[in-house]
Amino acid sequence: MVLSALAVAVLVFFLVPASYVSSASMVLTTPTTGGTLPTESTRPLGLTNPLLQFSDGLRVTAGILILSLNTPEIAAELGVTDGSTKVTVNDGRTNPNLLGISTNGPFVYVEVESTSATTARDVVAKAKERVRKELATRQDELRAPRSTFISVVDVVPSTTPEAKLSAKVTAAGGALVLVLVIGVAIAYGLIQVRGSGRPADRPKRAGEVRETETVNQ
Repeated sequence: MVLSALAVAVLVFFLVPASYVSSASMVLTTPTTGGTLPTESTRPLGLTNPLLQFSDGLRVTAGILILSLNTPEIAAELGVTDGSTKVTVNDGRTNPNLLGISTNGPFVYVEVESTSATTARDVVAKAKERVRKELATRQDELRAPRSTFISVVDVVPSTTPEAKLSAKVTAAGGALVLVLVIGVAIAYGLIQVRGSGRPADRPKRAGEVRETETVNQ
């Protein structure tokens, strides 16, 4: 029974397809001149470091982008049409490397898990391009001056898809436990059936006892 359970577990491990994960981290930044235009061309605004201009406005913009990308329509546009591929877009809360700082900066984190390494890589690239397109479109719709446009900068570029074996291990472990439980249940049932098939010791009646004693005498 144990050998059978191990054989089934190994078979399930190789039959369950591996999943591949690719991700990318981006941050929103303002231009060096900030988010406003000078009212007088002779007195231009001073230049500042974009990495020192993180504000609640950028975090709100990042939140808008995240919400807009978490829709079935966008998923279909990215090529996610079945359950073999999963796209996650958030502020980095699911990334251990960004978890401690995701609330302090306007991050956009994209993660794709797929049964195909090529699909995972391609969908991440499409999602990053869609983030930039969505940001530019919304700023155009609001008629923001081009010189004040927010930009998207890669913090961590698209990673090489890595195999994720947790699903395979979980499936194999579940198959092992299931076969063991079924085997124990079958063995217990056979023992009960064999036990019930044996003739039970019937108590002797008084007449039978006396007849036996007379024969013995």
